[in-house]
Amino acid sequence: MCSPESGVVVLDAVFLAATVALFALVALVAKGVEKLGPEARPSTSRTTGRGGERP
Repeated sequence: MCSPESGVVVLDAVFLAATVALFALVALVAKGVEKLGPEARPSTSRTTGRGGERP
């Protein structure tokens, strides 16, 4: 028969595998969302804008 400790080890392995799978799924979703967004443009210096000097 199996000892109770072997069941705990199996549950630990299942929990570890589920955790790794969850992080992999979140990474895939984040990469997909990143591809949906617009292209990043470099910021340019602006002469006028909010909070700047007023004429």
